[in-house]
Amino acid sequence: MECGKYDYRVQPGDVDLTQKASIITLGNHILHAAGEDADRLGFGLRWMQSNNTTWVLSRMAIEMDRYPDEYEHYQIETWVSDINRLMTTRNFILHDRAGNAIGKGCTHWSMIDFKTRLPLDLRTLEHYMAAVIATDPPIDRPAKIAKVNGTAAETHRIRYSDIDFNQHTNSMKYVQWMVDMLPLEKLTSQRLRRLDINFLHETRYGQQVVIAMENSEEADKFEIRPEGSDQAACKAALFWI
Repeated sequence: MECGKYDYRVQPGDVDLTQKASIITLGNHILHAAGEDADRLGFGLRWMQSNNTTWVLSRMAIEMDRYPDEYEHYQIETWVSDINRLMTTRNFILHDRAGNAIGKGCTHWSMIDFKTRLPLDLRTLEHYMAAVIATDPPIDRPAKIAKVNGTAAETHRIRYSDIDFNQHTNSMKYVQWMVDMLPLEKLTSQRLRRLDINFLHETRYGQQVVIAMENSEEADKFEIRPEGSDQAACKAALFWI
């Protein structure tokens, strides 16, 4: 089994004010490559729809050595490295046109029944088991993030533009809300080296969520939870250089 390789070009709408691809863009491209490769291997969106199942992203880590420039072409290489009963690992390496690795990623996924929302045993899917390329992830696996004792907080009502085909909040929208809380000076003078994010519970259209932030020298940590609830929907840590 070979790794999947998918080509991307950074469009003007994909960059931030530094004229480089934003972490939101790169995260979306990584998830798009995951979907394309799943489709290539026979367990993508079309297969899921016919079997009343869907993939759910539970954890994600991205490390960037260099952010591609506006109009730059780059390629994402992706593969599945392991499967257990409820979780599978999919990895990514981002290459520039010269073949240099400019970024890497590691994600954990589960598959659920679309109606019951209950997880399925991945080991029963023979065609998925056959897709495994048993290698170590290119970076440390996504970290489990402890409770965030944030003092700064904002609220956000989930809108139409926040939700995806699963009818819950799009994964990278959480990251967008977090980044939007950071000062512009930090976003322009420092580089996001690593992002760890845990997706814990769904949030849906119309819900009001609280975004709490905790800053330290090590990282900016975030926790998103429905207003009036102590149950986190998403937690993340952003590490800068």
